[in-house]
Amino acid sequence: GQVRMLIELGQHHDANQWADKALERFPRDAELLAAKAVALARCGDLQGALAFSDSAMEERGDAPYVWLARGEVLLAWKESRADYCFEKALLLAPGDWFVAWLGARVRYYYKQFVLALKLLQQAVELNATHFLLWLELGRCQQALGMAGPARHSFEQARQLNPNCQDARSEMARLSSLGAGSRLRGWWRRLFNR
Repeated sequence: GQVRMLIELGQHHDANQWADKALERFPRDAELLAAKAVALARCGDLQGALAFSDSAMEERGDAPYVWLARGEVLLAWKESRADYCFEKALLLAPGDWFVAWLGARVRYYYKQFVLALKLLQQAVELNATHFLLWLELGRCQQALGMAGPARHSFEQARQLNPNCQDARSEMARLSSLGAGSRLRGWWRRLFNR
């Protein structure tokens, strides 16, 4: 969990070090191997990432996170087979909003906003009461220039968690965007189809 948290916080080198320490005690833990692969991919060590992802698949190829990590490693390699990995993770965890959210986070990291949006919409359908899903959905909509839907999503996040400072900040940032940003988002959506 610590390794995955550090990855989410963008502290990829620290995540790599924590993974090394944990692998000394649990050298065959598939999800730990997968997290190490993600940390390496985000640090730019694609060969190492692929090797650790292969090891994770050999240990336990039926865990959704192992497939998400594999998808991320393949995205880092710019491989089209990454899509299959995300689909496989979702098939292994039907109805699990958390897996859809994690997949969306990976897609967002690699600036695949349309694909992230699709996963976030799926996650919200599965759990519309979690403010974080609405917050992430709003960020993705905002990245695509969808100001109206993003505003709605941020408002949902604020209603579900009135103390959510990020939702307030995103609403303020959205209000400060001009028509030029919305037009760029429209072009981005048009060319991502």
